[in-house]
Amino acid sequence: MNKQRKIIGWIVTIIACLATGWGVIGKFISPEMQAKMTSIGFEPYTQMVAVFELITVVLFILPQTGRIGALLMSALMAGAVSAHLGHDQNIGFQITILCLVWAATLIRYPEFLRFSAKQKS
Repeated sequence: MNKQRKIIGWIVTIIACLATGWGVIGKFISPEMQAKMTSIGFEPYTQMVAVFELITVVLFILPQTGRIGALLMSALMAGAVSAHLGHDQNIGFQITILCLVWAATLIRYPEFLRFSAKQKS
């Protein structure tokens, strides 16, 4: 992978992780975020969701676990999108993060979507 591609991949990764990390912090300290979680019925699970988000961010940042982190962040954002859609709330932020995660994944791991059927002999 060339140096420019690597730098761009890390920039996109950091932006996605900062946005998600901001959500983690908000779930612990922001009354507005906690009220939003309550309004969609997640009030008893707010801290658990925040911890899961933090774990996915860490997994996504680390090069050894970036692929599994991308899948977990995708699942997390898909759940956020569906929860917000179910309560007629805006999903722009979640979709943006999801797009950033996949852009970063495809830049950092171009082989991620390549499928090959290797047969053992």
